[in-house]
Amino acid sequence: MRTNVLFRLRYWRCMAVLPLLIVGAAPAFGAGDEKAPASAQSTYAERCALCHGVGGKGDGWQAKMVFWMKMPNFTDSAYMQTRSDEALLQILKAGGKTGMPAYGLKLTEPQMKELTVLVRGFSNAPAPQKPASTAAPAPQKPAGGAAPGPQKPTGAKR
Repeated sequence: MRTNVLFRLRYWRCMAVLPLLIVGAAPAFGAGDEKAPASAQSTYAERCALCHGVGGKGDGWQAKMVFWMKMPNFTDSAYMQTRSDEALLQILKAGGKTGMPAYGLKLTEPQMKELTVLVRGFSNAPAPQKPASTAAPAPQKPAGGAAPGPQKPTGAKR
C-alpha cells in the first residue's frame, strides 16, 4: 500500500512540474515575432478615433468629454482643402496646439503618411494646390562674366 501512495505522489508531482518545464522551455510570449506593421485604419482606430471619431467627424467620445476642445471635421471638404498634406504630417509629428499628442516618436514616417492619406480620404477633397511661383526670374550674368548692376570703381579716389 505504501508503494502505491508513493507512486501517486510522484505521479502528481511530475504532472505539476511538467507544465512548468514546457512553459519555461518555450520562448517568451511574442519573442521573435516581428510586429507586423499596422494598417492605417487600425492605427486610426487605435490612436485617433477616440477624439476624431470613427468617421472623422470630430465626434469621438473623448472629444465629447472635453467639451471646450473643438475637433476638426475631416469630412468637411472646405476645411480639408485648407490643410496641406505637409501640414497634416507636421501636426501628426509634433502634436496640435489644443491637446493633440505628438506621434513623431511613436509612429514611423510611412505610417504617418498612410494616416494622412486616410484622413484626406474622409472628405475626398484634394490637398490644396501650391500656388505657382510668380517670382521674377533670377538675373543672368552678362556674357563677359561681369556681375549685373552698378560697378564699384576699382581705381584710386579722385
